[in-house]
Amino acid sequence: MINRKSLLITLCASISVLSACSKSKSEASHDKNMITVDIGADPATLDPQKGEDSQSHRVSNDLFEGLLSPNQSTEPAPSLSDKWEISDDEKTYTFHLRDNIKFSDGSPITASDVVFSYQRLVDPKVASPYNTLINNIVNAEQIIKGTAKVDTLGIKALDNNTVQINLKHPDKAFLGIVAYNNLGVVSKANVLKFGDKWTDPKNMVTSGAYKLDERVVKGYILESKNPYFYDASNVAIEKVKLLPIEDNNSALSQYKSGDIDITYSTPIDQYKAVKSSLGNELHTVSYEGMYYYDLNMTLGKYKNNPKLRQALSMAVNRELLVKDILGQGQIPLYAYATTTIEGGKFAGIEYDWSKLPHDEQLTKARELFKEAGFSETNPLTIDISYNTNDLHKKVALAIGSMWQQAFGEKSVIVKASNQEWKTFLQTRHKASYEIARDGWISDYDSVDTYTMLYQCNSGQNNSHYCNPQFDTLIIAAKSEKDNDKRIELIRQALQTAQNDYAIIPLFQYTYFRLIKPNVTGYNPENNHLDRVYSKWYKFN
Repeated sequence: MINRKSLLITLCASISVLSACSKSKSEASHDKNMITVDIGADPATLDPQKGEDSQSHRVSNDLFEGLLSPNQSTEPAPSLSDKWEISDDEKTYTFHLRDNIKFSDGSPITASDVVFSYQRLVDPKVASPYNTLINNIVNAEQIIKGTAKVDTLGIKALDNNTVQINLKHPDKAFLGIVAYNNLGVVSKANVLKFGDKWTDPKNMVTSGAYKLDERVVKGYILESKNPYFYDASNVAIEKVKLLPIEDNNSALSQYKSGDIDITYSTPIDQYKAVKSSLGNELHTVSYEGMYYYDLNMTLGKYKNNPKLRQALSMAVNRELLVKDILGQGQIPLYAYATTTIEGGKFAGIEYDWSKLPHDEQLTKARELFKEAGFSETNPLTIDISYNTNDLHKKVALAIGSMWQQAFGEKSVIVKASNQEWKTFLQTRHKASYEIARDGWISDYDSVDTYTMLYQCNSGQNNSHYCNPQFDTLIIAAKSEKDNDKRIELIRQALQTAQNDYAIIPLFQYTYFRLIKPNVTGYNPENNHLDRVYSKWYKFN
């Protein structure tokens, strides 16, 4: 049995003390017309169709709007389109654009721009990691595979202000998909004119509440209010400065000194102190998302050894991790989807062994580890990769310690290494890792946002796992009109993936944000998907 006290001592000895103060003078402005926001890391891209990380999505929210956009409770709401109709068979959606809407250069936003933006998402030349988001639109899958032309996608402009979209099968979550970041509308003329350079500040034309003024990679992003935005009169703050601060201790220091108005997170080791001293400014919100580890299924070491995969998962004490090591309201996770998605329709499919006392879990894990062929004479070497962040470092050290205490320090040799965010994204995509930290926040309130993580060849399947049986069940579920049968098919699919142990689910997220008392208009408490727009911010 893992000794709780000794594990905590091991962690305390392993984690280096991070500086809580930044000695450099912040560049943030105290201009009353500018709000300064920490976004946690540098965005991988400013192209809305190519974005896949939280930071890229956060910036694209400001710069690009879709036909719909989420409100502060993450429900789809009118945006560039102010009204729409759904056919009786629920497979045809007709959206009507607002009158006289314009891009940031004053040119009209037309139905042709919407069609172009949707086509970009599935265009193999663009290679969006989110292309499966709209694979229910007619011909989307064939276009993604390169067997159909982009212009055959089931979307068309009926006139300059009307867009019609045809689906292969009904989908109650489709309006949530339409409101997602990757369907932000770009200017067809602008993208075609500048090609790969269209996202440069001097070239970019936007459809959102803000336009891009400056970008210093790993430095800052400066936005200013888009005067042509359809709702510009209700956008209160003229300028937004976004800072990619990876060190939460530095962000906290700058927040305390008044140089930052909103943080991305808080230091893990200082959470309780921050809550005590800045309680009214600290917002802790349950997140519709999961934190997990990918096992690289392209490596024979893991692909050909299911007993090892199960042993590694069973040896993790999730309750100890969330309560004693993290202690910020996270929920232990033993399944491949959360128990809260779609109102709890997919609860109850957790691993059977999750109900056992942890010492019994360890007994079984040790048996599996031995049967997998590892011991002191044939030790398992593990390299855990994670992106630079104190939370990810702390989790990696904790998991490594749990594995060593479960199987023996001489039977498991663990190395943990960090990478900067954009490099880490590519590391996972290219399967250039052994075990990698991963996380997924639901894009909208549908289990489909989780099942895509386990589909063969999905752009977000970072474990590179593939079981045709899983895909077959998901395809059947997507075309099933009876919702109860759909749910049952998806539950079977999730159970199939779980039994393959390609990932190690760890916990359901919470997120933490410090917000200055003079900032109003932004209410994160019901924003369980953390979809944030600067157009909400106001100063009192």
